[in-house]
Amino acid sequence: MEIQEPSNPIQKAIQHRKHQFNRDGSETDERVIPEEALQTRESLLIAHSYNPSEFELVNSTSNFWDMADKELGIKTLYQSKITVKPRNQPVDWDVISDRLSEKIKPRMMQSVPFINSDRYLVINLFDLHFGNMTLTDYEQSLNKINHILKNTYKEVLIISGGDLLNENDYRGQTAKGTNIGKTNMGQAWEDAFDLLDMVIHAATQNATAVNVMYVPGNHDEYSGNTVLKAIRRVYERQPNVFIDCEQQTFKATLLGRNFIGATHGDKANKKRYPQIFATMFSQLWGAEGVYTREMFSGHLHNELVIDDGLLMRQMPTRNHLDDYHKQNGFVTAHRRLQLVEYSEYETEVIYYA
Repeated sequence: MEIQEPSNPIQKAIQHRKHQFNRDGSETDERVIPEEALQTRESLLIAHSYNPSEFELVNSTSNFWDMADKELGIKTLYQSKITVKPRNQPVDWDVISDRLSEKIKPRMMQSVPFINSDRYLVINLFDLHFGNMTLTDYEQSLNKINHILKNTYKEVLIISGGDLLNENDYRGQTAKGTNIGKTNMGQAWEDAFDLLDMVIHAATQNATAVNVMYVPGNHDEYSGNTVLKAIRRVYERQPNVFIDCEQQTFKATLLGRNFIGATHGDKANKKRYPQIFATMFSQLWGAEGVYTREMFSGHLHNELVIDDGLLMRQMPTRNHLDDYHKQNGFVTAHRRLQLVEYSEYETEVIYYA
């Protein structure tokens, strides 16, 4: 059916609208509005079809002019142009708490296995991006991790390296407010919880000690941390499990006499990593017997190794290719997870899962 434009110039002016989505996530809207809509910020937002509880006014301009018409006579029209941005609304934790009520109760303590091993294992879980990925997508990786853990270890370090979840809220945004598209955050949260739970549980059966080290990502700076806090609650009675979910960009520990550092990879240039880790963790860096010093990062989704006093391992991911990566040609990286095995003093084996 053909839509006919109004012949009346006043009606034509009233129906004229312009809308624009801006790169920074804001929106610009231009239209004719009633005079009374100019009275408050809230009435102005409503006149432009925005909910004041979801959007805030960045700036606005308005003008008016008189138009003559044979039927309507002289009429004053008021034109308004506004720029708005989504409000940084908190996550609806009431909804998420209902989903998690059965998951975050502390479990009964399990016996600590006696394991005669002098090996250590780092399980790298960087850029899992649940929401874009599902638990089923990691079934192959989980099977391989379980198989590797059967080797048994003196200590297992699980690094939750950021971007565990694809978004930071229920509005399809990263921690910085970049719009990346909404996902099912409730299901993503549960998938992330279940994967970490399965890996930690398997590790407790095959290692004398299990440590979990969390570093925040740029996609899920705060939402990802809630998963780790829930996991810590579940394992708080298990004496051989320690979970560090503090919100710190750089972290380090010792595995035997091996210095192991971690960061997501979106902060600071890699050239500065040796200086940063040596300065922030000087006691671990200079501890007696330590001469293997390595760190893990992610963020860029491809594998890279740089040895500059501190051996820097950038981790790959199994994350699906999204439109951004496809359009920019970032499609050639191998999609997998990496695990690294150490003896008391040096690196021994690299596994892929």
